[in-house]
Amino acid sequence: MTAVLAADPGMPLVLPLLPGERWWGGASAEGRSMPYAAGYCFDLRDLLGNQGMPLLLSNRGRWVHGTGTFTFAVGEDALTVTPHRPGAVVEYGSGFGDLRGAYRDALARYYPASGTRPAALLFTAPQYNLWIETVFEPTQQKVLDYAERLLAEGFPPGVLMIDDQWSNDYGNWTFHPGRFPDPAGMVAELHRLGFEVMLWLVPYVTPDSPTARTLNDAGLLLRDPADRDRAAVGHWWNGWSSALDLGNPKTVAWLQGVLGTLRTEFGIDGFKFDGGDAEWWRRLGVADPEAYTLAWNRIGLAWPLNEYREAWRTAGLPLAQRQQDKYHLWEGRFGIESLIPNALAQALTGHAFTCPDMIGGGEFRFVPGEDGEGFDPELFVRYAQIAALFPMMQFSAAPWRVLDAEHLAIVRHAARLHAAFGAEILTVAEASAKTGDPVQRPLAWAYPDGGYEDVTDQFLIGDDLLVAPVTLRGATTRDVHIPRGTWRADDGTEHTGPARVTVAAPLARLPHFRRITAG
Repeated sequence: MTAVLAADPGMPLVLPLLPGERWWGGASAEGRSMPYAAGYCFDLRDLLGNQGMPLLLSNRGRWVHGTGTFTFAVGEDALTVTPHRPGAVVEYGSGFGDLRGAYRDALARYYPASGTRPAALLFTAPQYNLWIETVFEPTQQKVLDYAERLLAEGFPPGVLMIDDQWSNDYGNWTFHPGRFPDPAGMVAELHRLGFEVMLWLVPYVTPDSPTARTLNDAGLLLRDPADRDRAAVGHWWNGWSSALDLGNPKTVAWLQGVLGTLRTEFGIDGFKFDGGDAEWWRRLGVADPEAYTLAWNRIGLAWPLNEYREAWRTAGLPLAQRQQDKYHLWEGRFGIESLIPNALAQALTGHAFTCPDMIGGGEFRFVPGEDGEGFDPELFVRYAQIAALFPMMQFSAAPWRVLDAEHLAIVRHAARLHAAFGAEILTVAEASAKTGDPVQRPLAWAYPDGGYEDVTDQFLIGDDLLVAPVTLRGATTRDVHIPRGTWRADDGTEHTGPARVTVAAPLARLPHFRRITAG
């Protein structure tokens, strides 16, 4: 029998654990810790730079949901959830069978599917971000050169993202006239080559700039809590800035007008909405920082071609959710071993439309330097293969700059593989937009009775495509959990599950399997 109950407002919820019960949810950046072991504790006020939800799910068909942030702790015998605000309510449901049942009930109850998805090209072709190649100095010529070289090297066209410093200042979202003398002509040429174009932006404003003064006079900037006559200024990863007051509808209307002008005057197709972390809003004295993160997220709903990294309570919405920046590493929270676990955590927190970080690592301070020196070609190849059959894949560092011909050919094949599967991935995404089910699925979600709770290095796309990339340095084989049914591998071999098999995985192979009978 199903039941939904609530703890007293502002009071902790203590749920005794059921036999064999495991829990997922909260912060997607903690995927490597899911399902949580006894002794785990997390505070949702710090999402570690990625998506977060006040939602926990159990393989015994239970869920916990809060009206705001909370801290939760998994003990030997109980799950304890403590809300942060005095009037906040924590509800819990039971009797929904398994992990999938708990997911579907909680999402339908609190975060129903929107019925729409992000732009099709995000799924059907690779994405290319100029960040690593241009860092803080993008120019019109660099953008065009990168796009033309992609095609010359045999990579399919897709979404092209122009990153930081394309504009005059933060907040002044107009093209820098010296770096981009003819932005409309540039975008037209990119469209002719088959690309759609996104621009990077943040909700921050360079202080003491003409834009900051104009916005301040119009009351569109956050005020300093200690002096309401002046705008607040705080420090983020690129320096000191003021911030848009996203709690003011006039501010949102102003920004949407600016973005609309970029579309009508220059042909821009969409935007990468970076920043907006709750930590930033909290630093500026905002009473409900998570509400400002959600306000920033909702701006993207007007743009099917969108991307977010930090998000709060956006389950069920048609937003492309990228993982937090990764380094050029194999192991750890910032290494490639975290890509699949974090994607599965995104899925189980209701974020259906997911993207890994840039292939090779998107954090330039930790990417080895010029001319490819210090790059690990094996890591780059395996990163590309991991991303190839994600719902989305994204490049930044130019593969031809950092790889020799042999490794470049494998990475090119991974990009083409994604494009070859693009129509199928898009079909699953369209179904997910209607049902709320994830595109990229943990085995424990799809096969709740299979004992797959701890399988976090392989995944399903929809019901029929099983993907088992290599995530370990030097590995040339890997073990694969085959669910019930008959599955045909990319090398033509067939496997009947449930079974655990060892498959060959030389550097050029991404093991993946097509379900041919349900079993």
